[in-house]
Amino acid sequence: MGLKTLLKKKIYNFKFFKKKNSEIKNKTILITGASSGIGLGLCKKLIQNNKIIAICNKNSINLHDKENSNLISINCDLTDINNYQNIEKVILDNKIELIINCAGQFGSNNQLINNIDFDNLIEILKLNSLSILKILQLISQNDKMKYLKKIINLTSRAGSIELNDKGNLYIYRTSKSTLNSISKNLSIDLKRNFGTSTITIDPGNVKTGMNQKGFLSPEKCAEYLIDIICDNKDHNGAFINLLKKNLPW
Repeated sequence: MGLKTLLKKKIYNFKFFKKKNSEIKNKTILITGASSGIGLGLCKKLIQNNKIIAICNKNSINLHDKENSNLISINCDLTDINNYQNIEKVILDNKIELIINCAGQFGSNNQLINNIDFDNLIEILKLNSLSILKILQLISQNDKMKYLKKIINLTSRAGSIELNDKGNLYIYRTSKSTLNSISKNLSIDLKRNFGTSTITIDPGNVKTGMNQKGFLSPEKCAEYLIDIICDNKDHNGAFINLLKKNLPW
């Protein structure tokens, strides 16, 4: 890592120097993208005091090496929208109170307009955007929406139409803009009908498998996400970053 990059990393992390001690206890929490990155960081933070339903990629290594009575681990390919039977079974057996939707992929390496892989675009749209709709549909169809208090959708600044001043990244931007639109819609429908809050969060420059050069650790990101979830202020319908700053759609 060069000196310039190291300095940027230190400056970036300085914004998150405050330790957040918020805790979530005695909840049933569904986390997508739970086998790595931010999802795994959240699982580690929350597993001790909550029941965790961890949705993992079907090709991923098992989430945890040790057995834990608080963990239900489900391997599911979220791009296969018509094959969520394992998730539906867990929904039937549990009263899910919180969903933290971390599942996401970047898409093909070259996303210039003359090189868009439309098969990949459709797959990424299903994973990054539509999978949360399918999960919520299953919860609704099984009369379990009344237990769901909060939905956290992890998105990206790349999904902001107003902040887009660089172009390119058609697959990733499209998927995140779609997720943002879905989140805003959910914040109206579910709040009105069930009192459920939907919050859209850009986690920023986090080091994950998708962003190997990220500055912030998944564990520190998870700490700040939990703080937002526990915040007394209702952020329903907001698009914010980890520091609770509003971002333009």
